[in-house]
Amino acid sequence: MCLDPLTAALTAATSSGGGGLFSSLGSLFSVGSGVVGAYSSIQSGRAAQAAAEATARQQEAAARESLRQGEDESERKRRAGAAVLAQQRVAMAANGVDVSSASAIELLDDTKAAIEDDAFAIRQNFRNQAGNYSQMAANSRTEGANALSQGRWGAASTILSTGAKVGEKYSQWARDRATPRYA
Repeated sequence: MCLDPLTAALTAATSSGGGGLFSSLGSLFSVGSGVVGAYSSIQSGRAAQAAAEATARQQEAAARESLRQGEDESERKRRAGAAVLAQQRVAMAANGVDVSSASAIELLDDTKAAIEDDAFAIRQNFRNQAGNYSQMAANSRTEGANALSQGRWGAASTILSTGAKVGEKYSQWARDRATPRYA
């Protein structure tokens, strides 16, 4: 005859030996504690993963915002630079400099290149910042996956230790049942 450990532990309450009702209640509480502990571990892992996912979404939004802000700042720099170029042309013309001369064109080209370099640097800095936010989002997702995995492994550990406890009670019950009792 083959009994599963849970049935054996519960049946021990009705036997004349093996601890009776209190032994059975102990087994029930062990099983209940194991089930609650396993469920709690899984739920904790899921909650941590959900929190990490929410954080990752916020970090991705920050990355998108950083890219948008970089484009805006870069465009502002270009517009301000265009105003500087216009002022340079006006100043040259007011001072009698031919704005189509090689030296005037070279000066305007240098100014325009400096403006473009600044606009590029601004955009690049914001792209780097966006990259950092994206990496943080990836790290948050990894932390969430790790928390979920840890919750599952915690549940498995709880189930195994609960099985071991109930198994010990079953073994004791089986030994007590096999031992002849003399009245």
